[in-house]
Amino acid sequence: YHRILFEQETVLDAMTNTVVYALAAATVCAALGFAIAYIVIRRLLPLASGLAFLAVAPIAIPGIVLAICFYAAYAGPPMRLYGTGALVTIAFVTRFLPIAFVACSSGVRSLHPELEEAVRIHGGSRLTALTQVVGPVLKKSLLGVWILVFVISTRELSTAMFLTGPESRVISILTLDLSEQGEYEILAAMGVLLLV
Repeated sequence: YHRILFEQETVLDAMTNTVVYALAAATVCAALGFAIAYIVIRRLLPLASGLAFLAVAPIAIPGIVLAICFYAAYAGPPMRLYGTGALVTIAFVTRFLPIAFVACSSGVRSLHPELEEAVRIHGGSRLTALTQVVGPVLKKSLLGVWILVFVISTRELSTAMFLTGPESRVISILTLDLSEQGEYEILAAMGVLLLV
């Protein structure tokens, strides 16, 4: 533990990157999943079913294929995002948005529209209904979605394998590297810290 916490800078960098990317991906997935679920369930747009299909579609694509597609799309100009944390976060959001959407859909579906209509009758806007009624009622569901995406993002290997660079390495990639080098003591300590 002393070695990975105080002597090996690559381990600390990988742990920091993992937590930062997972926090960002979980937050964006929870917010985007809730927004899409609300639009689809309440039928706020004419093509809401198409939006639902787009939100769930990434689940059918394997992580390695998705990573190669992101590499092909964002490596060259004008984006040049290959090897950056932004690309890893975007890939995590794309990969785990279906989980967030499905979980948020069940939460929005369980909330009766009459609660929102009561706010609208009393002069509140849709935004007021979302922030004062829907948000507080579904906060446990949204927190569950956030935790689920965060935990899955911290251990994602297949997507991160093709998209990380030396400065954006995550713990799953470092774990694979260390296991190939035979550093099992460091690997075990990293696993305990990651679980914590």
